[in-house]
Amino acid sequence: MRTVKLAASLTAALLIQACGGSTAEEPSKLVTSTAALTSAVSRGCTFTLSYKEVAPPFPPTYVPVVTRQASPSCPWDTASVDLPGSYSVPQLSLVANDLGLAVGYTNKHSPSGSAGTWLELRHVAPDTLSVVRSFTLSAHVNFGTGRVSNSELSILTDGTTLKVKGEKAGVIPGETGSGSYFVATFPDFFTSTTAPTLNASTAPEVTSTGSWSVTGSLASARSVHTATLLNGTGDVLVVSGTTAEVFNPYSNTSTLTGAPSYARKQHTATAISSSQVLVAGGWTGSDWNSSAEVFDQTTGTWTATGSMSTPRGNHTATLLDSGKVLVVGGTSTATYGATNTAELFDPATNTWSPAASAPTAAYRHTATLLYSGKVLVTGGEIFGTGALSTVQEYDPATNTWSLMSSMPRSRTGHVAVRLYSGTVMVLGGGRDEVDLYYPYMATPSWYPGPSVPSAASAVSATLLYSGEVLVTHSTGQASLYDPSTNSWQSAGALTAPLQAHAATFLHSGQVLVTGGSTSGSDVTTVQRYTR
Repeated sequence: MRTVKLAASLTAALLIQACGGSTAEEPSKLVTSTAALTSAVSRGCTFTLSYKEVAPPFPPTYVPVVTRQASPSCPWDTASVDLPGSYSVPQLSLVANDLGLAVGYTNKHSPSGSAGTWLELRHVAPDTLSVVRSFTLSAHVNFGTGRVSNSELSILTDGTTLKVKGEKAGVIPGETGSGSYFVATFPDFFTSTTAPTLNASTAPEVTSTGSWSVTGSLASARSVHTATLLNGTGDVLVVSGTTAEVFNPYSNTSTLTGAPSYARKQHTATAISSSQVLVAGGWTGSDWNSSAEVFDQTTGTWTATGSMSTPRGNHTATLLDSGKVLVVGGTSTATYGATNTAELFDPATNTWSPAASAPTAAYRHTATLLYSGKVLVTGGEIFGTGALSTVQEYDPATNTWSLMSSMPRSRTGHVAVRLYSGTVMVLGGGRDEVDLYYPYMATPSWYPGPSVPSAASAVSATLLYSGEVLVTHSTGQASLYDPSTNSWQSAGALTAPLQAHAATFLHSGQVLVTGGSTSGSDVTTVQRYTR
């Protein structure tokens, strides 16, 4: 499935580029989304929710049916159960986990044209298909029955709380607030009969795509650290200060490993092989550092690589197609501010060599590898002059730099990510506006993208297998960009507002967020986003 989605995203991207316009949403994605409402898995078994028309008597009734499908992973045979029917076609929703199935369907309780519609909720046991719990959400208008519709069920990350949201005409008994939208939250839905908390509002709750869960802790509280995927094992190397640790996203455990030779923050970490990571520069606590060293997971040790010619931090390090690492700019004591120097690290010889200096000095800029093999450097700042709109491009083939069209707005401390189409998306740096750079036009140009609330506080931007981009914000919010529709949607929220956290794309397709700082204190929290 992952390969199919990636291929589809690449094809769509090429069509956009060739035709100069956007493409419609893939029909398969719509089908998948619809099917997800009426299909779920519990204890290795797949369950579906459908309805059948029963007539006579007349008028007909529409009976919801829960069906369990036999499979090698399911310990039980195929079976089904009918639920009480409705006098109109029901709207269906189904979610499940190993505790059971939560079934939702609308029920018009009388054939009368003026009869109301309520929402039936059922907890169905996956083994016996018996109904463990029944609950009805009904709205009332004056002395009559109103309508409850368009409901959506979800199970929260604690695994036991059922959330139901939808629309209504009337008042649901026990609700707080007012309006035509509601959210009902059932704590311990599968293990108790606790009544729900009901909130009504005049606007629908913002729908989030994907989910967040807390999955372990770091050995040390950290912020302004690096978290680098070790491609051989899928583990993540986390480095800051005087310590380093390896987080295993499969067991959700973190283990301290060999300590780096120098204390480091605002350094760079670049995977140069399946088990090795180059760590360069950074702040030692009293000065900017020129040292660099390589961590080898197979031995858990660090090896010095010699020093860069310029001490630096807040710089960028980019793995080139040749396997070399290009280090650009940063804050340096050598220049008492921003530097424009660049250097190359060759893993084959474990040595550093000078590269051509960039036209403009900067720190807190971005560097993005293009499909052409060139490196796009955007923005940053120079001490005393503020944010820059400068765009520079490095060509490794000729060891030369070119000044490109400036960004529409200046940025520093922002994020940039290359999409599957080759377009570079830039956001953050104190601005909610999004800018898109098209490098393969006759004259590479900038175009406005759709703005996103809280983009000004963007901390990370991660390209997913689907071609979508997950953006995390220091406000604790997360956003998801879909290039196929050129639009944003909410991706939920982290555990708290977290500045200076790190995001790592895992082999599983999930995004791991480690550490960060909240209310002035570093945290050990490890959480992940699942699309």
